[in-house]
Amino acid sequence: MRDVKVVASNVRALTPAMLGACTIAPHPDAAEGAVVVVEAVSREGSIRSVENQAGREVALYQGDRFVGVLANRRSSTSEYGHVPAPCAPGALPELDLLSHGGVIGQGLSIPPCRAACGFTKVKVLGALMHGGRAVFLRDLCSAPVAPRPAPAVPTILVCGSAAEVGKTTACTALIRALKRHGLSVGGAKLTGTGRLRDILGMRDAGADHVLDFPSVGLATTYTAPAAVLDAARAILSHLDSRGCDIVVAELGGDIIEACADHLLLDSALAKRTHAIVHVAGDVIGIIGAAELYRRAGLADRVHPTIPKDRNPLGTTERLRALGWTALDAMDAAACDAFVGRWIAGGDA
Repeated sequence: MRDVKVVASNVRALTPAMLGACTIAPHPDAAEGAVVVVEAVSREGSIRSVENQAGREVALYQGDRFVGVLANRRSSTSEYGHVPAPCAPGALPELDLLSHGGVIGQGLSIPPCRAACGFTKVKVLGALMHGGRAVFLRDLCSAPVAPRPAPAVPTILVCGSAAEVGKTTACTALIRALKRHGLSVGGAKLTGTGRLRDILGMRDAGADHVLDFPSVGLATTYTAPAAVLDAARAILSHLDSRGCDIVVAELGGDIIEACADHLLLDSALAKRTHAIVHVAGDVIGIIGAAELYRRAGLADRVHPTIPKDRNPLGTTERLRALGWTALDAMDAAACDAFVGRWIAGGDA
């Protein structure tokens, strides 16, 4: 496997020793979650780098070979595609790179701002094989086993109205505030496409333990809801067992994509959720989300943030007129006060 330039971050549990023990071959049973070796067809395309297992983006050039994973991505803001069925690596001449994390599938739609670039085309050389069987992500990183049963830890969910509205920024601000109050903090990413940089950012902010769904064998959460729920439970159970005082968990994208809506309806997650910090691009994004939270029975726990790049006074006045107090996630003192209220009363 010396000709493999990079192993993508969504396949982060694949060790060099494991890779060296594998072969590459077409396999008729390869499907969602199968680990594949692909080759960049050209330098062109909307995604020109792959995030490696250390979280660094590695530039792709024509002929570069890398390890990725077959998975779906149905983003409303980025690349949209799926795993075609049947999908036998080696039988299909080309597929597309759907994310920097190494998600491979058949591209179906791309945002207009990047449409001129087109999808980044990759030639599928074959499935990664070990012991005569195709290697799946779940085989590399089965759900972590908690050392002992532990009670559910209070959780702050950070949700949003879209991707790239500032959810991860809000997560890191809250983690820093919680650490200033002397708490042990777990950081989690429960839904989305999977980027290692998100949980690395949580760790940089001071989170004591971090985990996300690729770490437990799920390439993306654009898949069966039951698999997403199982992954979320495994992640949170593991963080509970690590002795965290509180968990800050991000739902990627918006609250109706990537199975985020199914998580919000899960009674076990709702029971442990003490606050929902909702990040939106504007006030209307907050108002629209409020109805969805109401239907899920979570409206009383929602705390909207001031949308980034918006006038904070204008936003605050509009929300005050609707009976809401906005959290300024960019203000350390405001985050400290928010966390202080949670510590004092068990609820923010």
